[in-house]
Amino acid sequence: MNLSFPGTGGPLGRPPMSPGAQQVPKLVQETELQKLLADEKMRSQMHKTNYEKLKDEHKKLQDEYNSLEEEIRRTIEESKIVQEKYRTMYEDSRRDIVERQQQLEDLRSKTVTPQKLDLIRIQISEELERGYREKFQRQDMEVEELRTTCNKLKHELFFLKSEYEHEQNENRQIVGELKLQHDAEVENLRKERDATIVKIQTEGSQDSQRVRLLQRENAQLHLKIKGLMTEMDEVRAQREKIGSESESLVRIQGKQISEHQSTIKSLEAERESLRRQVESLSRDVASTGDVHNKLSVRIHELEKENMVYRNRVEETSHKSKVDLTNLKMEMLKQRGELERERDKLSNMVDDLQVKLDISKHAIQQQDQALVDKERDCVRRVQAAREEEFHKYAKVENEKLELETRIQETERRKIDEEAHRQAERDKMDERIQAAMDARDSADKELLVIQSKLSHQQALLDQLERERTENSELKIKVTKLETELSSYLGNEHDMTDDNIRLRNQVELFREELRLTKEQYHKAHDNHEMILAQSKSALVDEKTRLELRVQELEDKLADATKKYAKAVSVYKKYKSRSSHVIENLKYKAQILEAKREEVELEKKALQSCVPQDTYNTLKKQLKDLHRRHVEFKRVILSQGVQQVNIGDMSFASINMDASFLPNYSFAEQERKHQEDLKLLRQRLNLLDDNQQQQLEEFQEIAHSTLRSTYRDDYLGASQEKIDIEKPTSPLPS
Repeated sequence: MNLSFPGTGGPLGRPPMSPGAQQVPKLVQETELQKLLADEKMRSQMHKTNYEKLKDEHKKLQDEYNSLEEEIRRTIEESKIVQEKYRTMYEDSRRDIVERQQQLEDLRSKTVTPQKLDLIRIQISEELERGYREKFQRQDMEVEELRTTCNKLKHELFFLKSEYEHEQNENRQIVGELKLQHDAEVENLRKERDATIVKIQTEGSQDSQRVRLLQRENAQLHLKIKGLMTEMDEVRAQREKIGSESESLVRIQGKQISEHQSTIKSLEAERESLRRQVESLSRDVASTGDVHNKLSVRIHELEKENMVYRNRVEETSHKSKVDLTNLKMEMLKQRGELERERDKLSNMVDDLQVKLDISKHAIQQQDQALVDKERDCVRRVQAAREEEFHKYAKVENEKLELETRIQETERRKIDEEAHRQAERDKMDERIQAAMDARDSADKELLVIQSKLSHQQALLDQLERERTENSELKIKVTKLETELSSYLGNEHDMTDDNIRLRNQVELFREELRLTKEQYHKAHDNHEMILAQSKSALVDEKTRLELRVQELEDKLADATKKYAKAVSVYKKYKSRSSHVIENLKYKAQILEAKREEVELEKKALQSCVPQDTYNTLKKQLKDLHRRHVEFKRVILSQGVQQVNIGDMSFASINMDASFLPNYSFAEQERKHQEDLKLLRQRLNLLDDNQQQQLEEFQEIAHSTLRSTYRDDYLGASQEKIDIEKPTSPLPS
């Protein structure tokens, strides 16, 4: 700065000042500068102390940050180790699950499922039922065929027996008639011979002509006897023919019995084949039972292994859960500590930022104060110049005094300037150091910010690891659910195995029961066959005895028939007389009826209508009851059988009773029916007599003509009743 004073050769044209006057503003300026330097020293000292504090805090924060980084690294490494463990465990469990699923699939494919068991059971039952059904159908068809053939044979046998009996009856009748004729002729001849012998004895001698005639008659009788003998031979031939036919029938029956025996043998062979099939099925069932036992043993082993694996999985899951909980707690603690440290660091950074702002503001204020002070210095310098101009005189007076002082002050000034220069250099150095410290603080702030960003990245990484841990937890839960489902499947498989065992036991029991039923049916079948064979033999012997008995009974019946014929002839002659008498009586009654009709027509006007109607109703009722009784009597199985020109009362019987029904029983039954019929007729006569008496009382009270009508009606009823009963033998 160029300061020119008047009197000097300066630009203002003022005179030059004395050296003492020139040094006064310099002193003032130096004092102000010293004050400024002292203030700057104080401020730099404060900045230095603050810097030291910040440096110490920065070191502490850096140490804490390093420790946190080491802890975070350790936690990351531990989390990575845990993740690797979990991954390895997950992979192992996944492989185990895949292997077990494959084993389960193999076991499912190997083990007998309920559906397979149902299919096997259905197939076995269908095969067994098919075989049994076919055999039962065949046996039923054979039994039906045998029944039809037996029924046909029975019908044919019954028909042949009836024809045979009928022919035998006819033959016996013919033979009986011929015998009777022959006996009659023989008797006549004997009588004639006896008569001739008597005549010969009485008369003594007879004519040769009569002898010739007798010889001729004897020859004729011999011819007749020969004809009768030929007829007898024909009858015998017919009988032999019928016997041969019966023998042929017996042979046919024997053939049929042999065929039945062959069918029985074929059935026994089929039964043996069925038994072999049952034995093969039992062997198959035993083999399937062995396979099932092996599979059950394998399933038990797998269940044991599964229990071991399940325990291991539970242990690992428990350990993993404990490790996860510990890691969670440590992570939460570390997270809290990191959050607290982050908050501390953020607070410290905010404080440092505030301090930096304050220091910046203070520096700005100091710069402003320096500018103000420089201005104040310039103003003071101007004021001092003015004061110096005004006090120049005084100063000149004091100039001499002050020159010495100035010299001293100059020396001091030189010393002070040197000292100031040194202090300025120091202050510049300090300012430079403060600026360097500021730059280093900025750098440290940048480093802290980078560390904070790194810490934020670590926190993000922790969040990612936390999400990964949550995903791992989800996977662990999934694995636990899969494990629980696997355990549930194992329990289901154990239940299915138990159920299958129970079903196998039931099948074995059913097979045992079917075997027992088959053996029982086989024994029953053999017993039935033996019984049928014995029954056939007994039936054959019984039929032979029955045929013999029937032949004997037929001979007896022919004799009885001959007697019945003679009785019938007598009864016929008697009944013809009775019929002629009844016809005569009927003609008489017809004439009387016509007479009564005429009388009725004549007396109809005299009879009251009410009594006529009541009697007519009673007559209709009696007629209806008579018709019903007649129908009941005629429908009791008694009917007429015509043989030639003769009629006999016969009883309707079932054809099935013919072989076991004898003529004696028929005769007894016929006699019992006749007795019952007579009793009914007697009862009817008694009832009709009572009714006639009642009608007679009514007729006596009313008119005589009604009595005649009732009498004629009763007689007509008697005639009608006697007509169907007239041909019956007594």
